[in-house]
Amino acid sequence: MKRLCVYLLVLLPLFQTACSKDGETGPAGPAGPAGPQGPAGPAGNANVIQITFGSKTHSGSEINYSLTGVTQAQLSGSAFFTYVNPGNGYWYSLPGTTAGGSKEYRTYVQATATSTPLLYVTRVAGSGSETFASTRVVIIPASVLTNGRINVDFRNYEEVRKAFGLGE
Repeated sequence: MKRLCVYLLVLLPLFQTACSKDGETGPAGPAGPAGPQGPAGPAGNANVIQITFGSKTHSGSEINYSLTGVTQAQLSGSAFFTYVNPGNGYWYSLPGTTAGGSKEYRTYVQATATSTPLLYVTRVAGSGSETFASTRVVIIPASVLTNGRINVDFRNYEEVRKAFGLGE
């Protein structure tokens, strides 16, 4: 036992002095080879159309907007969404109510092969004039027909704008 203690007392200082700090970091090694090509991303839809209209006052039962540049074929294979901004900084999805909830609107599009399609905004509840400072129509052509649903609340213009990369 005494011998073991003596050996440990001699070897322990040797091990402690043998340990030293690491030297300086060497230069970076060469770059490795490029990795394999990743999988293809999901199909996008570059054909989304956004049309913005200026101020228009709704004082009767119905107003319309001319969808210039949009064809009947585009509309028949697309979903369309209408948003109005009465000048208060908020976008309201139609069909639905606007600021205050006292006026309710419905929308539909009339399209024929020989004329420019018209978007109609029909008041179904409320009375009096209401000015829409801006109206936006988003037309989304179908690129893939499936039974799935995109996780976007189409009643919220900001979500639709972000989902389809639309400008302010």
